[in-house]
Amino acid sequence: MSSYLFAWNPNRWPWNDLDAQIEQIGIAGSADDRWSSGNTKQLPAGSRFYLIRLGAEPKGIIGSGITITAPSYGTHWDEAKTLAGEEALYCDIRFDFLSSDVIVTWGELQEPPFSSFRWGIQASGIALPESIGDALERLWQSRAGTPSGVTTSFVGTLPEGAKRTVTINAYERNPRARAACIAYHGHICKVCGVDLGAKFGTIASGFIHVHHVVPISSIGRSYHIDPIRDLVPVCPTCHAILHLRRPPLSIEEASALLQRNG
Repeated sequence: MSSYLFAWNPNRWPWNDLDAQIEQIGIAGSADDRWSSGNTKQLPAGSRFYLIRLGAEPKGIIGSGITITAPSYGTHWDEAKTLAGEEALYCDIRFDFLSSDVIVTWGELQEPPFSSFRWGIQASGIALPESIGDALERLWQSRAGTPSGVTTSFVGTLPEGAKRTVTINAYERNPRARAACIAYHGHICKVCGVDLGAKFGTIASGFIHVHHVVPISSIGRSYHIDPIRDLVPVCPTCHAILHLRRPPLSIEEASALLQRNG
């Protein structure tokens, strides 16, 4: 699969809903957006992409996902260019991982095998050489834990009874914790037992929400989370039911209600 590099420069465009996008990925596993593809017109839907933060420190790779559509023209993101009648090319994209922290640093990108590529791109939509893309994907899997939503890199690393911790804060859900939870527990809802992929087909394959047993609103500034003990996969409907009460219903309470009224 071809892979491409998209760029974000905070000095040129403030990403006001970045935290909301991270939150969405933490809940549902993905978040959709629309992103400039620069001057690139030939960028097939379904392509792998990585997002690099440029301009303001810290610089480096902060996100990944797939493109949903090929590029098409729309209103330019730069207001001055819009007033001049210019348009920009955009792709609809789906993030599978996004962080406010740099995951692969600028310094690492200046070392082999990445140093042969010029990472300070002027516009998004730049194709990565196959060798660079493959090396980046391997490194990305080891750190982000999820290539395009697949979590197999965690399989075998979380035996029953083992404890793995991931540090998160009260304002950001960590996609790596979500990935570890699903790698261990699977995609079946722990309340109703539904497999959304089996019910709706490939469009919902692997789709599941992750519920925090300890409500994230009650977590302090930092908290060491055990993805096996503290996170539980639940379908969107059961997730909503759990949060109809404050504090939320437990998995056991919701399951009992379902059995009693089902």
